[in-house]
Amino acid sequence: MYDMCIVAPTVCKVLGIRAPSSAESSFLPMAGGSIGLTHRLAVIVLDALGMSTWKKGRDLTPTLNLLEAIHGTVIHSVMKSVTPVNFATMLTGASPGTHGITDREMPLVHETVFDVMREAGMRSATAARATSSLGVLISPHSDKPGIAVSNLDTDVTEIAVSRLRDGYNLVWVQLLDVDDAGHSYGPLSGEGLEAVVRVDGYLRVILEAAKDNGYSVIVLADHGQHESDDESHRGTHGTDMPEDIEVPFLWANNTELQGILGKR
Repeated sequence: MYDMCIVAPTVCKVLGIRAPSSAESSFLPMAGGSIGLTHRLAVIVLDALGMSTWKKGRDLTPTLNLLEAIHGTVIHSVMKSVTPVNFATMLTGASPGTHGITDREMPLVHETVFDVMREAGMRSATAARATSSLGVLISPHSDKPGIAVSNLDTDVTEIAVSRLRDGYNLVWVQLLDVDDAGHSYGPLSGEGLEAVVRVDGYLRVILEAAKDNGYSVIVLADHGQHESDDESHRGTHGTDMPEDIEVPFLWANNTELQGILGKR
């Protein structure tokens, strides 16, 4: 089973650049081959939308379902299955024991995808909430941090669309509504599934902009969630339970996006 260590090498493979120096895995062959070489890539992370939550809400996710029909597989979160640990692995290709990140406030000292891109003369951008792991831990390494001070996914989506229109070679996005709702109400609650609907809608807006501006895409989650054992049934994660570590990894090149979304 592949895990988050394949993300950075796969991103670098399709961008035609070397992997970060701390990468511990090769790229995902089926994704690297079918995306091919591109100079514009969007990576969208749907925080906490693991396979168990998606299976429950599959009828509510037309956009994700369209992507899955093209290309998709399941990968595992690295341990501990929490956001900063997995984002650090995504961007460096290094396992948690190597990068050492346990909290989003810690400095990420290992080489990232963004650093390798800069060496190759390519430009990177992010779209993230101000208090998120992408916003705090990762965005400072990019050329154009896109920070939603409102901490709302609606504004993150607007920033993502703007960065795609600006033509950055790589745009990295994090949407957090599913994680927020899961922690507050439970991943399979009505409120949790309403958040899945919202995030699928935001994803559609971002994919439309990616399609119109010549981008290929990778869509994944950083971790999933399971219901806590107490009476609240609120969502939690961090374990190696399947609900926490099994996440989707979906992708499409720009031609395939045009096929499922329609040409402008």
